[in-house]
Amino acid sequence: MENPVSIFDSKISELIAIGAAIGGNCLPCLRFHFAESIKNGCTIQEIEEAIKIGKIVKERPINDIYKLAEDLISREKERN
Repeated sequence: MENPVSIFDSKISELIAIGAAIGGNCLPCLRFHFAESIKNGCTIQEIEEAIKIGKIVKERPINDIYKLAEDLISREKERN
């Protein structure tokens, strides 16, 4: 598969890939893109920020499902 031309430079592409790896629970992806980001000149601070953003995106649906579960239990308790 041919890679399309990207509007992002290699550093930005690798930082995006790190966040996507976190969001997708892809351990080999994270290892690969972490190493590639270092090779492409990303700083540890930039990588930490990409990880932080990936974690925030990943935690949102988890928090939403927990809240829904609590709401359903609460509504059922009120009915009884």
